[in-house]
Amino acid sequence: MNFLFDNNLPPDLAHAVRELCASEPDVEQVCHLTDLFVPSTPDLDWIAGLGKGWYVVSIDKFAKSRGAEREALRRAGHTVYVLDPQWSSHPFWIKSSRLILWWPQVLEHARLIEGGIHRIPWKHTSGKKFLSL
Repeated sequence: MNFLFDNNLPPDLAHAVRELCASEPDVEQVCHLTDLFVPSTPDLDWIAGLGKGWYVVSIDKFAKSRGAEREALRRAGHTVYVLDPQWSSHPFWIKSSRLILWWPQVLEHARLIEGGIHRIPWKHTSGKKFLSL
């Protein structure tokens, strides 16, 4: 599995998750968008430029461009995990610790699901399921 954190999330968070996934045999890479593209790369360009079947983590709802981004994500076979809007109102360390708490469930879900857009709520519970958008 390949995970990409987009520009709406800090590179340091993506890199920390990458280090924590080093012992996960089915995780090939975890990177930030700026590891692969220049920061100003338009969404439609990096979505197509990734190749097939990535898992994208974002706060962005990909609602711009009248659905063009969502269609590009679908065509590329990417699975998207969108953080609830509440995530934006929290400082880096709180947001980071909460994502680390959620990450085992993200990995479990990613092993079972390909494609679609799934929402990660702010409030964490071990039995909580991701809402598909």
